[in-house]
Amino acid sequence: MYSVLKTMRKFSLFIVSSIYYFVGFSQNDTTAVNDCEIKKNGIYYAQYDKETNLYIRFQDGDTAVTTSSTNKVRAAAQFITKRLGEEMLMGKYFTSENNCNIRIKAKNGTSKVKMDGFISGDKLALSVINIMENTSRDFVFKFYPTPSK
Repeated sequence: MYSVLKTMRKFSLFIVSSIYYFVGFSQNDTTAVNDCEIKKNGIYYAQYDKETNLYIRFQDGDTAVTTSSTNKVRAAAQFITKRLGEEMLMGKYFTSENNCNIRIKAKNGTSKVKMDGFISGDKLALSVINIMENTSRDFVFKFYPTPSK
């Protein structure tokens, strides 16, 4: 019983310190503010399996486009846009002005996802919830810049 309580205390301390680390930036800390910006001049990608990546592209306003595709990031970056409509999951993203939290909600005719997490420089740490399949998995998305046309 004592070892279980000791383990629970360590875990609780880890959770509290993690929350403080990720949420505890002061609003006057410009490093934190600059570290929390969504980049729109490229795509974010995360490895799903050996052959597939998940992708997110942020558009003007609060629009987000997401899909899964080939693990060849350069090729995927060319076609992941909101112009493809039905083939992509389309939705909105929301960020917190007080910290680096982000939420994305996107759907199409056959799928619906919700992503929650935080922004850290060129990366997004997100829990991706497939609402239709009732599954959840954590990913770290890296940023891949694309040249302006």
